[in-house]
Amino acid sequence: MGAVLPLERRPLRNSFAALRDLLAVGVPGDDTAALRDPRLPPAVWPGVLAREVAATARWSARRTLALAGREPAARAGWHGRGRVLALLPAHGHMVHLLRRAAPFAVCGVPVRVAGHDRQRAAIASAVSRTARLLRLPDDALRPAAAPAAEAVAALTADDLVVVTGHPATAEKVRAATRATVLGATGGCVVLAGPDGERLAAAAAALGSHRHPGSCTRLGGVWGTGPAGAAPWRRDGTGVAPGEVVTQAHPSAVLRLTGSLDEPPGEIAGYTALPCDADGALGTLVGFGRDPWQGWPGDFLV
Repeated sequence: MGAVLPLERRPLRNSFAALRDLLAVGVPGDDTAALRDPRLPPAVWPGVLAREVAATARWSARRTLALAGREPAARAGWHGRGRVLALLPAHGHMVHLLRRAAPFAVCGVPVRVAGHDRQRAAIASAVSRTARLLRLPDDALRPAAAPAAEAVAALTADDLVVVTGHPATAEKVRAATRATVLGATGGCVVLAGPDGERLAAAAAALGSHRHPGSCTRLGGVWGTGPAGAAPWRRDGTGVAPGEVVTQAHPSAVLRLTGSLDEPPGEIAGYTALPCDADGALGTLVGFGRDPWQGWPGDFLV
């Protein structure tokens, strides 16, 4: 916890209460509908949004505990004295807002949000609703006043850019600003576990959610020894886990386990999350960790 922003920037009281209330009564129906990821069926989206709100609420509680020394704390990768510019991809606006923009705003850091120019109206609507739902101060979370390229060019060395997208986008942003740049640029998930029916079932469940351009698309399935032991095998070929993961550059490694309560792990700088035969994850903490572009993982700000 505190891997990006110093823990002294604690969650705002009103936003902490807003998250608690959203957790208790849910997101209002009109907001849920307006914020829906169009790739997801209307029947599925409320559950996805509730999961993200719950994870954000747990993050705010854990950050508060970390400040009191009751949760492990990391060394912050940014001093927190400037502004944040969050650059969104073309899809999943609400999920990425909650994971990579809202945490800074909840802690009182001014955040501006930009994305593809053709989506400026949609992004502005999502940002406005999110700010209202989280009871943020007026200036805390807003759409950028200028297109993304101009917003990047206006940043100073004290500022931070959080890029969600392709590695090339993060590199382009890095070359255009003196601000600190952190990117979450993984393009898939990799599934690994002992060969057998459970691995096949998990692969089928994860493969059924095919969304073009999604960072959660299934990018590979590998059989392992007991408890994920090396080498990993596919089509009779054994490969070191680190080699598999580095080549895939995933958003996370999904590790088929016997219990979703197992803590996240790490393989070659990427987060390994516990997964069951239905494709369900035990936690979202650390998803999106990117050893290439520096994002430490979601819900660790």
